[in-house]
Amino acid sequence: MMKKQWHKAAAMLCAAPLILHTACGEEPSEKTMVPSLDLGITVGQVSSNVYKTIRNANPISPNIFCADPTAVEYEGRLYVYGTNDTQQAEQDTTNDYDQIRSLVVFSTDDMVNWVYHGRIETGEIAPWIQNSWAPSIVSRKEKDGKTHFYLYFSNNGNGVGVITATHPLGPWSDPLGEPLIYQNMEGLQNCPAPFDPGVCIDENGTGWLSFGGGVSASGNQVHTKVPKVVKLGEDMLSFESEFVSIDAPYFFEASELNYIDGTYYYTYSTDWQQRGIGWDYPGMDAPPTCSMAYLTTKTPLDSESWEYQGAYFYNSGQNAEGESGLRWGNNHTHFCEYQGTNYILHHTLLLEELQGGTAGFRSLMADYLPMNSRTGEIPLTAASRKGVAQIKLLDPYCENSGATMFTAADIGYSEGGNPAAKSLHNGAWMMVKGVDLGYGASEFQAQVKGKGRVEVRLDDLSNAAAAYVEFDCEEPTWVRSSAFASFSGRNHDVYLVFSSADLELQAWQFIKGEETQRPEEPIHSTEEAYATLVISGQAENPGPSHAAVLELTTPGEYSVRSSSFDPASDVLNLGFLDPDPEADYKVYVKSLGLETANGIVEIPVGKELDPKSPATNALANGWGGAAIGTVIYGTAETGIVAAETEIEWIGYRMALMVDGTEVPYTSITYNITVSGTVLKENETK
Repeated sequence: MMKKQWHKAAAMLCAAPLILHTACGEEPSEKTMVPSLDLGITVGQVSSNVYKTIRNANPISPNIFCADPTAVEYEGRLYVYGTNDTQQAEQDTTNDYDQIRSLVVFSTDDMVNWVYHGRIETGEIAPWIQNSWAPSIVSRKEKDGKTHFYLYFSNNGNGVGVITATHPLGPWSDPLGEPLIYQNMEGLQNCPAPFDPGVCIDENGTGWLSFGGGVSASGNQVHTKVPKVVKLGEDMLSFESEFVSIDAPYFFEASELNYIDGTYYYTYSTDWQQRGIGWDYPGMDAPPTCSMAYLTTKTPLDSESWEYQGAYFYNSGQNAEGESGLRWGNNHTHFCEYQGTNYILHHTLLLEELQGGTAGFRSLMADYLPMNSRTGEIPLTAASRKGVAQIKLLDPYCENSGATMFTAADIGYSEGGNPAAKSLHNGAWMMVKGVDLGYGASEFQAQVKGKGRVEVRLDDLSNAAAAYVEFDCEEPTWVRSSAFASFSGRNHDVYLVFSSADLELQAWQFIKGEETQRPEEPIHSTEEAYATLVISGQAENPGPSHAAVLELTTPGEYSVRSSSFDPASDVLNLGFLDPDPEADYKVYVKSLGLETANGIVEIPVGKELDPKSPATNALANGWGGAAIGTVIYGTAETGIVAAETEIEWIGYRMALMVDGTEVPYTSITYNITVSGTVLKENETK
C-alpha cells in the first residue's frame, strides 16, 4: 500500500514546473525534477572491494575487462574501443576469446575519468562473424557533410570485417554483409591469419589498412614477411592495390597503422622466440620478447621502403630494470595524439591481478608515448600503474553520465545502450577524480532508479555526506537533494555512495551555490604523495608469477597481498625487491600469509630486505642451496620447506607443510615493516 501511495505522490510531483538544465557540450534541456524523499535510509559500511587504487590512473576501468585498444577523437572527446574480454569472463572460463562477439566503448576528455558507453553487439550487427577482436577505427568527413566512422575488427583469426556509423556511439551497420578480408583470398598466400587490422587515413584522405598474423610457411624466424598493407578504395570498403608484404622482424601479431607528419608508422607485437637467432640488423638491438616494435615509410606500397626502427614498448612483464612487477601477457598497442599530447593505449592483466584471478582477462591502460616531435623517433618505454595525469578538471555543473568514474567498488552497469552505473551490493561506491567546484554547490541532482539512497562525499570515503538523495522509483527519475553542506576549496574528488544493491544512477550534476568563482587550484591538488614498492616472486609450471605492490604513503607496518598463481605451480622464489643503489628504505618481513583452500596459514620469517644490496634484497629462493626437506621458514610441522621439482634449472621449490602434509597455496601476503624515507621518487611536485 505504501508503495502505491508513493507512486501516486511521485506522479503528482512530476507535474511540477519543469527545471532548466544544461548538459555538457549540449544545448539546454528540460528535466522534470522531484525532491528527495525522507525514507530514513542510512548507508552502512562502504564496500572494500576496490581493485583499482585511488592513486593510479591505470587501468582506465575499475570493472570492465577489455583489450586491443583503438581510438578516435570526435567533438573534443577521445573514444576508445576494445575487445570485450568481459563477455568471455561472463562464461566463467579461462580467456580463450572464443565467446567474444562484441566490442566495448569508453570515452574521456580528461584522460582519467572515463565514461563506459557499453557494448557494440558486433555479432548482431554482422551475424556472419565467428568473433570480433582487436578493432581499429578511423573517421573522415564525407561528401554528405557528416563524419563517417569505419570500425575494422578481427573475425577470429580468419579475416577482417568492418562496420560503419555516423557517430562514434553508433548506430552501427554492416555495409558489406561479409568479410572484407578472409583466409586464402587471392594475394594472401603467406598470411595464415589475416587478422588484427590497423587503419589510417593520410593527408590526401586516402585510407590504408594493415593486418596479419601467424607463422610463415618459409620457416624464416626473423623475416617472415607475413604482415600486409593495402590501399583502400574511396569507399573504405574495397581495395585499390595489391597486398604488399612488410618485413617486420620477429613478427607475431597486433598490427596498427598511423600517419604522422607525412610518415606512415607500422607497429606490431614481436614474438616469444629466443632472440639472436638470425638477427641481421647491424648496430641495432633485437627487440625484447613480445615487445612492440615499429617501421616507417613514405611509400607504403613499396615493400623495400619500410625501415625497421626498433622496439618502443616492453611487454607488460618487463621494463628497463628487468621484471616490472606486472604479469607477462600478449601485447597490443595504439598510439594517438589527444589535446597536444602523445599517448600509448595498451592492455595488461592488471585488473585481473588486483582481483586475484589467473584466467587471462585483460584491462585497458593509458601511458605517455615520448615520441620525439622533431625526428619522429619513439624511445623504448614500459607500462605503468600510475598512468597519465588529468589534463582538465571535470565540470560538475552540467549533466554527467552516471557511468563516469575514475574507480569504483561493487559497481556494474545496466544493460543496453547508454548504460547507468548500478550498485551490486550494499555500500557500493564510485569516485570521480578532480572535480572543479569553483562555485561551491547548493544542490545535488541525480537521475536514479530503485529504492535507496545515494550520498555525495568529498575527498574521502570516511567523510560525512555533503548531500544525498533518497528515492523509490521504478523508472529513471531526476531527484534533487534538500541541501548541500558547506565546504572549502575548489578541486575535489567526488565519491557517490549507494545504500543498497540494484540502484541505478543514469546521470548527475551539481547546482552552483555561489556567484563568485573560488581561487584557482592546480589539478594535482587532490593527489597524495606516495612511492611504489614491488615485491616480485616467481612461480612456474604453470604459474603465473606473482607480485605484491604496495603504495607507501608513510613508513610503518603493512600487509600486502600478492597476485594469485595456480595452486599446482612450483613456487621458486618467495619474493625480492628490485635492486636500487639509491634506495633509502628497508623492508622487514615479519611473516608470510599463504592462502590455502582452508584459509591463511601464517609463517614467521624475521628477515630484513635491503634494496641496496643484491645479497639481501630477497627472501628464500630455489637456487639458494638448501637440501630437499630443509625447513626454510617456520617449523617442520607448519612451515615452508625445500621440495623436489621437475624444473631442471633450479634446485627446489617452496612447499607449504601443515602437520606433515603438503598444502597447495595460491597467493602470498607479506606482513612487513617499512623504515626510512620512501616518498622521494614519486613525491607530488
